[in-house]
Formats: sequence, structure tokens, C-alpha cells
Amino acid sequence: MNFKKILIGSAIAAASYGLFACGGDNESVNGPVDKDGNKQKELDIPKESDLSPVIVNGLKITVMSGTNGMRGSLGGVIKLDPDFVDESEPYTANVKTSIDSVKFDVGRTVDGKVYREPVNINLDGVVFPAEMVSFTQKYLEFSELSSCGEFQLYISIFASNKEEGLKTSKYTTVIDTLKFTRPESECQTQQQPESSSSAVAVCTPVTAHEDTLSNSLGTSKTSINFETGLADNPHISVSFAGNEVTLVPGAGVTVYEESNQITGLSPTKDPICLEDFKKSFAFNDVLSSGLWLNIITADGKHYPMMVRKAMFESATKGTLSFIYYK
Repeated sequence: MNFKKILIGSAIAAASYGLFACGGDNESVNGPVDKDGNKQKELDIPKESDLSPVIVNGLKITVMSGTNGMRGSLGGVIKLDPDFVDESEPYTANVKTSIDSVKFDVGRTVDGKVYREPVNINLDGVVFPAEMVSFTQKYLEFSELSSCGEFQLYISIFASNKEEGLKTSKYTTVIDTLKFTRPESECQTQQQPESSSSAVAVCTPVTAHEDTLSNSLGTSKTSINFETGLADNPHISVSFAGNEVTLVPGAGVTVYEESNQITGLSPTKDPICLEDFKKSFAFNDVLSSGLWLNIITADGKHYPMMVRKAMFESATKGTLSFIYYK
């Protein structure tokens, strides 16, 4: 493990769940099989490079309830290290360092060997190459796993240095400290509750509003009250620092992650109901394009919000465009 992994290890160790694995019925004498009865292959993790231009902040996986059973909710951010230097080539200030791709693997250990689980984590809203990737609102659906018990998530991050006339340097960082447990109850047959044909779905219609917050000019609006659309008595304000943008909640306001919407996509149903949005965990991380949030005011009012884009003029000046519903 390289020196950056050592620095971030303590930050993400809290996300690991040290629970015991539960055996399943999908293990044959020839090794484990997946939920479709196919023999699973041993997991092959990429080899880490000696250098890494990537910094990891707050990486975690949290077990939570989803629309089709339990799921693992990811959190945290990976971004480029502004102080990274690779002296293997005579790179100049024109060098372009970027995160080129991210690969997810889930493994389950059986008889001392790690076998690959055929699961998918969708990175909707992320465009590569990138300087930063947020894992907020990225999910691992437990219904894709072969059994219940303990699993491990491996995240391989591929980055590069590119400059015209010079050799391209490639880097690989592997995060291998995220463990989670799928509860045994998920693998047991459960009686489905009878649906009530007389139940009437509640719908509080809401409409979309677009706005921007910026500190580029002295006259720019840096705060907003969602009810009025003005800066007075703000529900949230924006802060730009270190080429990152964060939200500062107003008095009595709490910011949560949104768990029902897809990153980067606006709802298309008609009408759009306030009940279509669902808060999950409290959010206090940096903002990224496509991120969905729920803003809950002191009097309990609910304002769903999706980040359109954050643009920077400098490390401490920028503009945040977003859409919100009321």
C-alpha cells in the first residue's frame, strides 16, 4: 500500500463493518456459484502503482433500505492532489493530470479465496476524465449478490499524466478497506403484504425552479430562501474554497441526501409529487454535478434540490447552478 493509502486508511476504517459472514446454499464442492447457478471466478484486483495523484475523502458504505430490498449506499469523494509531482518525466506546467476511470468489484471470501460477485454500481452523472468524483447517491443493490453474509468492496481508480511530446504516465489506486454485511433475513422467503386496492396515493404537486448562487461579483446572490427565491432569511448559502463548493445551512435547516432520485436526472412524471422525494442521511460534503439533496427547514418544510453544475473562476470564487422543487 502506498503512502497515500496509509494517510486515508484511518479516515475510511470507520466505514468497515467487522461482522461475521454467514454461509449460504450457493457453495458447491467445486467452489461458490452465483444466484443463477454459475461458478464464480476468483477476483483479480489491479496492482497499485508506486505513485498516486488521487486523494480520498470520507469514503464509506452504509447499509440501508432501498426500493427493492437492502442496498449499500456509498459516500465520499476522490479528487486530484494539487501537490502531486511525478519526476519520472520532465513534465511542465502544461501537464494534464486526470482521473480517467473508476472500477468497482465486490468480493466474498470462501475457504481463504476471494470470489467475484457480479454486481454493478452505476456512475450516472459522472463524466471522465474528471478532476473529482463524488460517490454520494451511488448504490450497490444487495439483490444482485449471490447470498447473505460479509462482502468486501474494492474500488480501483485509474489516473494519468499527459503532456504533448512526453510519455503518458498511468497510475492505479486501490481502496480495499470497505466491508459490509448483507443481513441473513434478505435471503429468507418473506410473505409479501397484501396490497389494498382501496389505498389512495397522496400527492402534493411541486414544480421545478432554476437558480444560481455565486460570489463572483459583489452584487451576486450567495444565499436563497426557497419559498421566496430571495436572499433574505436564507435556507442555504454557498461557500467556495479550495476549488470546492459546499452548502452552509441557515438557522434550523438540515441538509440530507436524496435516496429516490437518479443522479443527474430530473423526474419526468406528471405531476411531480413532493412524496416522490425521500431523505436519507445528513449531508455535509462537497457538492458535485447531478447531486440530489433534500433541504428540511426548521418548520418542517421540504425542498428537494439537484445540483446542475459548479463553475470556478478561482479557488475561492465560483457559481453554482441548481434546480429545486416547491
